[in-house]
Amino acid sequence: MFVTLMYHLVDDAIDDSIAVSRQAFAAQMQWLQDAGYHALTIAEAAAIAQGAAPPSPRGVLITFDDGYVDNVTHALPVLVQHGLRATLFVISAYIGQRNRWNPKACYDAWHLDWAGLRTWLAAGGDIGGHSHEHLCMTRLDEAELRAAVAVNKALLEEGLGRELVGFSYPYGVYNAAVKRAVQEHYLLAFTDTAGGWSPSAHRYAINRIGVRPEWTIEEFGKRVEVMGKLAARGE
Repeated sequence: MFVTLMYHLVDDAIDDSIAVSRQAFAAQMQWLQDAGYHALTIAEAAAIAQGAAPPSPRGVLITFDDGYVDNVTHALPVLVQHGLRATLFVISAYIGQRNRWNPKACYDAWHLDWAGLRTWLAAGGDIGGHSHEHLCMTRLDEAELRAAVAVNKALLEEGLGRELVGFSYPYGVYNAAVKRAVQEHYLLAFTDTAGGWSPSAHRYAINRIGVRPEWTIEEFGKRVEVMGKLAARGE
């Protein structure tokens, strides 16, 4: 029904599997524009997922996990230039802080502060939840799980004055209990499993294409087109 892209960092100085270069990101957004893709808002995606709106021809939802500063300084100007928009899934506990919470990261990256998040919104972007502390949610007990979702949503909505409708599972990991907790607060949720999203899929387990830094623009385009066709056929 639509293709969802997943990014984290857009930074030439970071050598990591979740960091794409500024040049690559610009080329990918140019490709989407040239290929006639329509960048969905999170509200549009939710309406499609709920069956309240028809699928958007060549619809694509562009997403960023974690909420890093380079999403505004590097990615946002490119999105605006190409008439595209994206959704930022934010970890509320680390707003305005470095990513030292992540023991696997061999790089320093700053998370957006409140002013940066408001800049993103003012430029037409959307924001969703990504839990409060980015813990693996399947390891949490029921009280911890509910707090991870509810505190994240409450803090972001109060700080931004905006209702959140979408959620991204930390590490893409979820189970039935996690899904139930998210359903209490959100209209749709996203994994990090590769693929398109079809009518047969659950709207609290929407697949995404995790964009890799080593991809050529040809490979990027091929993956988007293939997943788009699969989604259109309901596969």
